[in-house]
Amino acid sequence: MQEMTLLQTLLIATIQVILVVTFVFIVVPLTIFAERKVIGFLQQRLGSTRIAGKLVGITALQNRAMWAMGKFPILHYFRGIPGLAGDICKLLFKEDVKPAKADRLVYLIAPAIAMVAAVMTYSVICFHPDPLFTIPASLPIIGEIPIIGGLPVSGVIAEVNVGLLILLGFASVGVYGIVLGAWASNSKYSLLGGLRSAAQMVSYEVPLTISLLVPVVLSGSINFYEMGQLTTLEMSPWAVPSLFVGFFVYMTCGFAETNRLPFDMPEAESELIAGFHTEYSGMRFGLFYLAEYINMSVVAAIASSFFLGGPWLLPFGLQGIAWDFMATHAPSLVELWLVKWIMAPHWFYFVGKIFTLLFVFIWVRGSWPRYRYDQVMAVAWKYLIPLTLVNLVAAGLVRYFA
Repeated sequence: MQEMTLLQTLLIATIQVILVVTFVFIVVPLTIFAERKVIGFLQQRLGSTRIAGKLVGITALQNRAMWAMGKFPILHYFRGIPGLAGDICKLLFKEDVKPAKADRLVYLIAPAIAMVAAVMTYSVICFHPDPLFTIPASLPIIGEIPIIGGLPVSGVIAEVNVGLLILLGFASVGVYGIVLGAWASNSKYSLLGGLRSAAQMVSYEVPLTISLLVPVVLSGSINFYEMGQLTTLEMSPWAVPSLFVGFFVYMTCGFAETNRLPFDMPEAESELIAGFHTEYSGMRFGLFYLAEYINMSVVAAIASSFFLGGPWLLPFGLQGIAWDFMATHAPSLVELWLVKWIMAPHWFYFVGKIFTLLFVFIWVRGSWPRYRYDQVMAVAWKYLIPLTLVNLVAAGLVRYFA
């Protein structure tokens, strides 16, 4: 296929951006809805137990819709969706109150920094090693599609050699949105939450980055696509323990980086009201809220790519090991169409792993109490950093000898 022109590249990139943004804004509401359902189940919360009666208005319509959905066998699982839609409308239409003594410019741009930094990390995440689909050259009613007809749409927006560095760079910018928003609010509660956030996120970025160096060392690349492929298909059995430990440390740091329980010290409601976003309301609060859930999906996507096999089926490098074992001991099995299809990369494997890890985020929130602040710092500096350094040395030995 001939090289694409600049215009074609821009149009294909625009399509990829639209697909990624659509994916993000489907995943986030579903995660919020799933969080309410799962935690409600774990903690036996019944939800709405009274019907609106003769009340009128949007809230009453919401309530009646939820009760009506509860009468049907399958719809009753989704009866909380009208409440979620109401919460979204409330964020969109609620009055945007600004503190009188706040630094107006910084106060206004801080939520945007957090939100944009969260979304931009998806620019280097690879959903599939091959093109997701090919744009048809023509359609029955429209006819021939100009400029981009017949061109493939790849599974990554920007395949660059330093993809991991770009990803970590965008992810680290998110802390600026939190700290600036906290400082600009001119509130002691917000400032304490911002300081906690800065200390916590900087502390946990150290073991998080070191844990991501394990697949870098084992694969010999920092290209996002190459790292995912090599750590899945070309790993020695001796690399499996290092990848498993790296995954455990990375996910632990991911909870802290996204300010989720048991590491939600920056917004500890029993101590700081709401922490760094205490003085935010309306959609500016909504941007912080969305950024947290987008960061959760980013953490899950990175863990899925580097440790769980990404678009391939098996995690921790077992995909290549299993395929080599079958090719050696059961070559007839490898030739079966069904086995080839199962062992081939599929985008829904990748998305399924993301949703599984998002469920783990929710599960932990509903099960674990919050750490004290000194315990949060101790976990990072006393335990995770030494563990990741030992694991990194072990990965280096595997790379050198195996």
